[in-house]
Amino acid sequence: MSLTAIESDARAWAASLAARLRLIQAGFESDEAATRKGFLSEEIERALKPLPPSRRLACLEALEEKFPAWESEVPEHGPAPEPTLDELVQKLQQLGPGLTDEARSRIALELVNAKVIPENVKPSPAALYEEFWKRFGRAGGTPPHPDRSLKLLGILSDFYMALDQLAWTLWRSIGPKSAFRKESEYGKISGPYLSADTEVSSDQVRLTIERTRKLIAALLGAPPRGATDFSAAHQGMFSPEAIEAVARQEKRALESLEAASWREYKERFKKAGTAPQVENALQTAVALAAEDLIGGRAR
Repeated sequence: MSLTAIESDARAWAASLAARLRLIQAGFESDEAATRKGFLSEEIERALKPLPPSRRLACLEALEEKFPAWESEVPEHGPAPEPTLDELVQKLQQLGPGLTDEARSRIALELVNAKVIPENVKPSPAALYEEFWKRFGRAGGTPPHPDRSLKLLGILSDFYMALDQLAWTLWRSIGPKSAFRKESEYGKISGPYLSADTEVSSDQVRLTIERTRKLIAALLGAPPRGATDFSAAHQGMFSPEAIEAVARQEKRALESLEAASWREYKERFKKAGTAPQVENALQTAVALAAEDLIGGRAR
């Protein structure tokens, strides 16, 4: 057999064996490397066995040409490299625009459960968002815009704390002896609450705000009621009819009713008619009216 014929025969042998080796490599790709090597070696040995020793070297050289990176063994396909963090983030950014709100919530929940992102960004159930949106006349179970929500929370907190301070300062002035007092400071408990501190509960925050709300409502409703009570008491004290009724009983001998009435008026004025006394009486009437409203006492 000529040299050319030998080389052609070796290439044909190598091509046939290479095809079988690639099938074995693909078929056992998920198996361990040692197992895969064993199958490949057995197939090579089986193919070499019928060849005379004089042809084996030429056939192996022809086979090596089919696997240029094969150094005395069939090359292995190593595991794919792990993607970097930047690559993962980029992939999520590419997928993001096509995801539904439900899919985004599920991904966020899975990332929280895997401790990839903090617990405080865990999405809430859709029912909570539906209840939230009802306050604003909207429907839906999607979360509000995070940046705008934080801005609105800050604006409303500033407003509430200013109103809270004004209301309780006013109450200490007009009702210094009242048992209705502030129990918690919103500014001190809201920060820990928003940070998920378990020491501060939702009920504690709600009751703190509710206490101030009740006080503000009472302060707004008390002046008309207090003014009515004050005017009734003032009229009973300083009306001509009330003064004359007392003067008629207490007038001295030879003293006219007018003189006795004037004397009675001056005595009453000293007790309850001066500006500080009127102011104090009016403030007391408003404070009592506010206490009634806070306690839910009807008249």
